[in-house]
Amino acid sequence: MNRRALLASLSVLGVSGLAGCSSFQNEDIPAGSLEFENQDNLPHVIGISVVDIGTEAETDSDGYSVSGNVNVRPQQRELTASSSVAPGETQTFRNIFTESVYYLVEFTVDGNLPETGGRVPFNPSPSNREYDNILGGVVYASGEFSWGISTTDNAGRFKQ
Repeated sequence: MNRRALLASLSVLGVSGLAGCSSFQNEDIPAGSLEFENQDNLPHVIGISVVDIGTEAETDSDGYSVSGNVNVRPQQRELTASSSVAPGETQTFRNIFTESVYYLVEFTVDGNLPETGGRVPFNPSPSNREYDNILGGVVYASGEFSWGISTTDNAGRFKQ
């Protein structure tokens, strides 16, 4: 196994093991928000694109996917966002994901798919939820990329 494959495996395991963990709760940021964080000493353009939308998330040998038919506004099906993030900066974009569906999100860093963690299924407010969710992408000091899903006590537009 080469170094990059090992780092990719460890980062995915580390992030997936922490996803939904209460220590990552954020009471202020509403569900459906997006955060970009740059821990590197160089600026980076971090971006997302919604690749697909569905009712369920799935994992297979090729990675993540979503399935099922949903009715959402075209703006949510074609959602893209990117921002130049300065070294040491975190940017939060509130209420980006407005529907309680699974979005298959693809991250880019400086216009390229990262070697680790490029696609992730994300639901800001699953029906069987205990918490609501925020999606984030981080460029680490090493230049490696990882995504994470953190929870929030702020249901925002998803209040029941």
